[in-house]
Amino acid sequence: MLNYYVDMEFVDRKKEINRLTKALNSKKKRFLVMYGRRRLGKSTLIKKVLKEKDVYFESDLNEPLVEMQLLVNTIRMVYPTFADAKYESWDSLLKHFNDICDDNSTLCLDEFPYLVKKNPALPSVLQRLLDTGDLRFNLIICGSSQRMMEKLILNAAEPLYGRADEKICLRPIPLPYWKEAFGLDSKTAIEEYAIWGGVPRYWVLREDYDNIWDAVEGLILDEHGILADEPNALFLDETSEIASYSSIMTAVGNGNTRFSAVADTVGKKVTELSIPLKTLREMSYLAKEVPFWENEEKSRKTLYRISDPFMSFYYRYVAPNKSYLALGKPERIMERIKHDFKSHVGMIWEECCRRAVSLNDLCGKEWGIASRWWGSVPEKDKNAKVIGHTDIELDVVAESTDKRSLLIGECKWNAPDYALRLFYALKTKVEKIPQFTDHEIRYVLFLRERSLDADSLPDGISILYPEDVIRLLC
Repeated sequence: MLNYYVDMEFVDRKKEINRLTKALNSKKKRFLVMYGRRRLGKSTLIKKVLKEKDVYFESDLNEPLVEMQLLVNTIRMVYPTFADAKYESWDSLLKHFNDICDDNSTLCLDEFPYLVKKNPALPSVLQRLLDTGDLRFNLIICGSSQRMMEKLILNAAEPLYGRADEKICLRPIPLPYWKEAFGLDSKTAIEEYAIWGGVPRYWVLREDYDNIWDAVEGLILDEHGILADEPNALFLDETSEIASYSSIMTAVGNGNTRFSAVADTVGKKVTELSIPLKTLREMSYLAKEVPFWENEEKSRKTLYRISDPFMSFYYRYVAPNKSYLALGKPERIMERIKHDFKSHVGMIWEECCRRAVSLNDLCGKEWGIASRWWGSVPEKDKNAKVIGHTDIELDVVAESTDKRSLLIGECKWNAPDYALRLFYALKTKVEKIPQFTDHEIRYVLFLRERSLDADSLPDGISILYPEDVIRLLC
């Protein structure tokens, strides 16, 4: 089992707790908004800062009168006389709460999008209440529907636009914190992160199993596993039409990374996929990539990749093989996972390396945002005549902030190798790319294992291992 010794829900959440606590302790009554995908610990985080006379209410998709009565019952647990009155509207309910609550108490409406779905006028009710200036309590709204929450507070046409005193978008927790929380060595931390990503709840569930494969089998491959249908649950927070989202993710997860290839695989016109692709990007499940230095809006080389580790793992191994699960043969999927796992981890490793370089000091320079480069370059004979073209891909490319240098990196997640051989292979590729020739090149190898010739390398070859990359990610 993992070496678990910290409060899992609050790994790397000190900043958010401090912001919430400061806001709720202010003399001014505050309107706070928190959102982010499910299982990030939003509700637990809020409960952590609430006091005895505060009210926390988690809504559901009940009819409006049922939800109102449930909220009344919840408030009654803190303020017993609240249930003595009858409430015909949200306006009357909230106004009465404002009258009887302790000054500077807090009301939290969790899963707020559920309330709005059944009560579209509720944001306007809150707007009027906030705008009176007579509020005696702090108000927190929270939700897992990222798009709806952002629309409610960032769209100028919405009643609550511009009224939030605090807006906290909770994100997955970065890799270094999980390494520290579980006392893992760097290589194991990256392998675990390649499945569970930065989602606290996944790590809590993982902790109950003796090893990574038992956890995958019990949580994901078992039809009764808590995470067996996790992606659909995430999509349902945003839309009831989940088929196109799942189909796109399955297509990308199986190597169809170009827009046209996704459309062909899904069986839809390109125009029909524009909106769900945009939505998946907004939810941070898909990322759009173009080669380094190319304009994202103009490039014809755009690729898509799954940017969330758990979703990448699921749509690479589980979604395309659901028939094996239906037939009760999860061991067939497990065989493939174990055989191919290094390749999956290698993709996550590459992304970790790019993040480690981005906006960091390395090799005596400060670097901008790192990305990949790929393209077709001319092959020439000894007379400089073009005799063909070669496809080249570079794992890590970044330009120094002084614009004079380029960092070019090769990422390997495999058995020990000879760094000098890897260096010369990388250097040969770079020398064929015309647009890189007018920069000083700094070469970096990102290796899982110590190189076989590490003690005899010449100056000028930089090597970073997992512990170095995780340190740079901090």
